Amino acid sequence: MNEMLMQGQYLRVLSLGCGLYELVFDNQQAGINTLSRPCISEFGDAITLLKDLEGLRGVLISSDHEDFIVGGDINEFDRQARLPRQELIALLDEMNNWLNRLEHLPAPSVVALGGDTLGGGVELALACDYRLMSSSARLRLPHARRGFLPGWGGTVRLPRVVGLDSAIDWICTGRYVEADEAVQTGLAVTAVAPDHLRIAALELLEQCAEGEFDFQALRRHKRQALPMSKLGVRLAVESSRDRIAQVSDKHQPAALQALDTLLEQALLPAEQAMAIETQRYVEVVSSEITPALTSLLRSELRTKHRARAELKKSEFHRVGVIGAGVMGRAIATQAAVKRMRVVMLDAKDEQLIDAVDEIAARLAREVKGKRLDAEERVGILTRIRPTLSREEFARVDLAIEAVIEDPGVKTVALLTIERYLPEDAILATNTSAIPVGGLARGLKRPQQFCGIHFFNPVATMPMVEVVRAAKTSDETIGRALGFAMAMGKTPVVVRDCPGFFVNRVLHSYFMGFLFLVRDGVDPYRIDRLMETYGWSLGPARTLDKLGIDTSVNAGRMLAAAYPERLTFPGESALDRLRSLRRLGRKVGLGFYRYVGGGRLKSLPDSSLSSELEPLAVRHPEVSDREIVERMMIPLKIEAARVLEEGNIASPAEADVALVLGVGYPAFRGGAFYAMNREGLGRFVARCRKYAELGPIYQPGLQLRELAVAGRSYSEWGTGDEA
Repeated sequence: MNEMLMQGQYLRVLSLGCGLYELVFDNQQAGINTLSRPCISEFGDAITLLKDLEGLRGVLISSDHEDFIVGGDINEFDRQARLPRQELIALLDEMNNWLNRLEHLPAPSVVALGGDTLGGGVELALACDYRLMSSSARLRLPHARRGFLPGWGGTVRLPRVVGLDSAIDWICTGRYVEADEAVQTGLAVTAVAPDHLRIAALELLEQCAEGEFDFQALRRHKRQALPMSKLGVRLAVESSRDRIAQVSDKHQPAALQALDTLLEQALLPAEQAMAIETQRYVEVVSSEITPALTSLLRSELRTKHRARAELKKSEFHRVGVIGAGVMGRAIATQAAVKRMRVVMLDAKDEQLIDAVDEIAARLAREVKGKRLDAEERVGILTRIRPTLSREEFARVDLAIEAVIEDPGVKTVALLTIERYLPEDAILATNTSAIPVGGLARGLKRPQQFCGIHFFNPVATMPMVEVVRAAKTSDETIGRALGFAMAMGKTPVVVRDCPGFFVNRVLHSYFMGFLFLVRDGVDPYRIDRLMETYGWSLGPARTLDKLGIDTSVNAGRMLAAAYPERLTFPGESALDRLRSLRRLGRKVGLGFYRYVGGGRLKSLPDSSLSSELEPLAVRHPEVSDREIVERMMIPLKIEAARVLEEGNIASPAEADVALVLGVGYPAFRGGAFYAMNREGLGRFVARCRKYAELGPIYQPGLQLRELAVAGRSYSEWGTGDEA
């Protein structure tokens, strides 16, 4: 019978008999394990206890939660970033000291990794002698994506366990590593079925205790420099530099700083390498980028919290997609990739044939690029069933309409398909801007209807808007959140209103652009400045990508809904380009001229200035700073208005939607983070400088009141739903 030696709030230590002991992470205050300061303190006590035990033959480390450990406590990162240098170093040294003691226990250690293991959890696992994973487990070192570096030995132990090339890849990209890859690289001994994980780990520990494996040799290897020449290390690092630079945001340098850290310490003994990692960590974490990314991460975790809970309650075995156009086929493919069975309906046989051919061709390109296994490609295609028959929808858990953006066409499609759905099925629309409440009229079960707005391209855009109409039930919203998570997306709940959140706020940003062009500012200059500011594409490039005609139509809809604010006076640059049939990338000419094959290159067009010159009503001198302010202020004001109206639940969700849906620069943390950091009083005062340009530069009542009261959006409740 197991004997309890220690019971804390975050972990416990058990005697398993015969000199074997188990350290179980079990956060009793939350549903996940994190390495918070109190948890680290208990971990230190546990290591001290184990070290002093007589007859210690082996230690098993496990978790009582679905995931092993999901990293450090995100709520502590801001405080750490503000600490004096020596205090921060002392905090890092404390955890590193306990991990070193774990690594030097007089008996072998085995860690059982189930679910997700992130950040500091991976670093703890690396300090163990052997790692065993469940077949469904994943691990990830996301530090670089969050603006900092591993600080608990990750850059030191990982390359000594899996090799420098894999360590560079995992640390600098921050991607998930599946169990099979972990086994192939030597991080894990093997991967077993999830329900067999603890038993297998205990069997391995018993073998180690019997001396069947030389765990001391593993420890000596981890303490030494990498067995490579100086030239070999340099070649491995420099050959990765361009690739890492391409996948990491130029405004978030942590990935390249991690690469430099790996280069600097690779040929040093572990103790010296640890000192370099600590030094680099302190340098990076003190930048302005880290607090912004940390705030954004905290907001994203809050946003996902309810959706994760809903996913556990909901199952989506069979999904129906109405419409086999661009969005319909993309949604169907994503669902099939996530192992759902999909019925894809269209009225035209040739449209279905074209959709299947296009899906097959895209997946073939994924296989050719080694981003997808050939067998899995077949599985994805097999899970998609094209059909002309509505009867196929009689067994779906959820149906989503994705026909053209026309209220009449959508209404007919929804009313028709509802008759074939099971009584408990959810019906959703993928509309990007049409009010969902209007589409619900005539439905027999409007409480089971909502909007689930995917962004294009569906495969890569990480967010969806879940739109609550007046009669949508809480249960439907919950299941829609679960579906979005099952699709691999971050869902944000918004109340039904024209433009929802993303398109409404993005249109205000474009309005700032159109006013600048009206004032004679070169669109290419605006693009250069906004891309320098941090946007991946400037406003002109973005409009070309969306389609000039599509943007004009969206603008007219929003102008009709908010005429006092979102109506452009007179002919805009978009109106002029549409009349000239310069419709953007899809026709090869918009603000830019597009050349090349599959991957088009955008080039400035020399005729653009003469085409737009008649629209200019004045030619004031506008500084670079003023251009950026005139672009960003309308976006922030409109985001605050949506919050004021209660159409989005919290500033945290709004910032997540801005970064993931609008493209707001992640390293700036989001609009509400930026306004809080500046101070609402100073932001409102800055708005007055441009008030005469129009209502889009005039803050709403709530924002003005908060500014006068000296308050901030950081005081706002998180909000459970819109």
